[in-house]
Amino acid sequence: MSDIGQKLAAIFQGEHAEHLAHIRSILALLENVAEAKGRTELDEAFRRAHSLKGAARAVDLAAVEGLASGLETLFARVREGALRLDQQSTGVIHQVLDASEDCMAAFREGRTPDTPAAALGAIAVLLGIEEPGPETPAEVQARGVPLAVLKPVEEMVRLPAENLDRLLRSTGQILSENLRQAEVSGELRALDGEIVAISAESIRFRKAAAAPLWRLAAQPEFSSVIRYIGFVEQKVRSLAAQSRATRLLQQRSEWNTRRSAEQLQRDVWSARMAPAEDLFEGFRRMVRDLARQENKQIDFRLSGSGVRADRIILQALKDPVMHLLRNAISHGIETPGERAGKGKPPMGSLILRLDSQRGRLIVEVEDDGRGVDLQQVASVLSEAEPGAHSPDELAQAIFRPGFTTSSSVNHLSGRGMGLSVVYETVHRLQGDVNLKPKDGPGASFVLSVPLSVSTSHLLLLSAAGQTFGIPTHGIERLYRVPLERVETLEGKPVVNLEEQPVPLYGLAQLLAIDALPALRGEVLPVMVLKSGVRRFAVWVDEFLSERDALIQELGMPCPATGNVSGGALLREGTVLVVLNPAGLVASCAGTSATPVPRKAQTQAPAIAPGILVVDDSITSRSLERSILEAHGYRVRTAVDGLAALELLRVEKADLIITDIQMPRLDGFGLVEALKADSRLNRIPVIIVSSLERAEDQERGLLLGADAYVVKRKFDQTQLLDAIRQMI
Repeated sequence: MSDIGQKLAAIFQGEHAEHLAHIRSILALLENVAEAKGRTELDEAFRRAHSLKGAARAVDLAAVEGLASGLETLFARVREGALRLDQQSTGVIHQVLDASEDCMAAFREGRTPDTPAAALGAIAVLLGIEEPGPETPAEVQARGVPLAVLKPVEEMVRLPAENLDRLLRSTGQILSENLRQAEVSGELRALDGEIVAISAESIRFRKAAAAPLWRLAAQPEFSSVIRYIGFVEQKVRSLAAQSRATRLLQQRSEWNTRRSAEQLQRDVWSARMAPAEDLFEGFRRMVRDLARQENKQIDFRLSGSGVRADRIILQALKDPVMHLLRNAISHGIETPGERAGKGKPPMGSLILRLDSQRGRLIVEVEDDGRGVDLQQVASVLSEAEPGAHSPDELAQAIFRPGFTTSSSVNHLSGRGMGLSVVYETVHRLQGDVNLKPKDGPGASFVLSVPLSVSTSHLLLLSAAGQTFGIPTHGIERLYRVPLERVETLEGKPVVNLEEQPVPLYGLAQLLAIDALPALRGEVLPVMVLKSGVRRFAVWVDEFLSERDALIQELGMPCPATGNVSGGALLREGTVLVVLNPAGLVASCAGTSATPVPRKAQTQAPAIAPGILVVDDSITSRSLERSILEAHGYRVRTAVDGLAALELLRVEKADLIITDIQMPRLDGFGLVEALKADSRLNRIPVIIVSSLERAEDQERGLLLGADAYVVKRKFDQTQLLDAIRQMI
């Protein structure tokens, strides 16, 4: 095959998969439509079949061309109302699509595809005609379909997925390196401050020694000294100007680089997202084949159009979802005769639902078969673990390796590994799987995993003097529990949350850190982790802040407990360990509750940092003041820039938060005045303004502001986080 032919073949493979995926989606959409005639979706299906026929002819794949031609004729009959899109015709269409995929598989392996006689024969029987062959453009037009309507599919660029993965890792490294530039900015700011101080001292020296220098200048032996003093003063002034320009240039470069890298990361991340429905579309054929082997009638439905998730997540879920579908076919759905004896319709229902909620991909596999017999599960479990078991323990037992209630082993089930594979895979993805309670017959398994395993919204917390991050999707709720509310139940500590006793554990103990942290006060910071109906309270030293971070490998094997999922780089350049909520839940289930921590010895209270809030709006001033005081800061307020300068001359502040649009002296003028004053130029400044244009943000940072927060996107966590980094 020539180079051009190879390129055409590679393009056709992608186009073939795309056409088949769209046709299957249209069939799923029209399954419950009483009358398909006149539906615009049929026009799209017909167009797809016609385009596929032409593309197959271009690469000389006669088998695929013949199948596509038959589909084209079939969709034309349905569109004209001469044929109903019922169960029989839908089955023939799926048979043709499967045969087309078989032809493409042979083509990829370098084999000549066999003639798909069975699929072509099924079309001929359905249409009541001889075996269909390729149609001419005149025949297409004779059915009333102008060729002008048959537009080619939108051109797409296809590239290996590994390229996107490498690109995303590279953008993450750029962002990580950019985070270190904040430290460089701090060093340059300190250097600039030192040079400004030397310049100010030089000016004071010149003023104080003006008269002696004037007298010495008249004496020839001191003329060289006077010239040297002038030279040093000139160099100091020049160095001060150069230092300030360099600092502002570096600050501007850092800001632009960060914005570009973040946008690039968002774009690459969007490109990595794939339609979840398309990736699971191949299960339709698997279900039909297995149902035929098991002599069962199954109506399989796949719903969730529009749900997109990380391709890595979707690929990892293919095996778990396949195991659940195979279990439903083997264990769950009965034969037609058994269903008739129970008063059920002969055709069983098997549904694969896809949804996204709060950054999570929800996959549900539901059937209307026998369901999970918890009594039989209890009987099998009691052989290994005698005693009573709660319904929740029974529901979790079925995910253990080797656990099975099947008395026989066949090609589909009975070895007790299917559900354990589901649990272990989902666990590695920082997710959970549960047997969902169901009112009607059958069973429903729900898998919940992040839409992405790379970036996560983290809660930063401390335990045993160390800082950790944990994805917020695994936290049900945060509490601050007074120590007197910690009770003991059967010798183990519990806390009553919403009138329910919840066992209490310490994060340090779950992570096997040999330390019993002392509390700073009378309140216990507690996070509640939940998996299914199980809830566990985990206490920590302190809740710190929230961050969006790129989770990366630590460069070393993670603990076998599954409590650690990776690491993240913070803006200040430090690396923290990211915990796995599902792993912590599993650790809680297998660990005894933790003793209540001791109270720390009282120490002399430290003086809280002082912050000056400058804003002409009393509402904004009051809001910011209440937030800051609630977090222990001393707060003063000023109505504009001039009032702020007057207050600062009386008492300096540790940090200044200012608006821009104010009377007398606006925020830009205030920042400029602060940086020109040697007494005040080292005070960090945060601008909080409704002006969100990039030009305004750049101007504020170039004048010397240390951060810029837009009011429309105001997040008190972001503001508090910035304050903690500066003071």
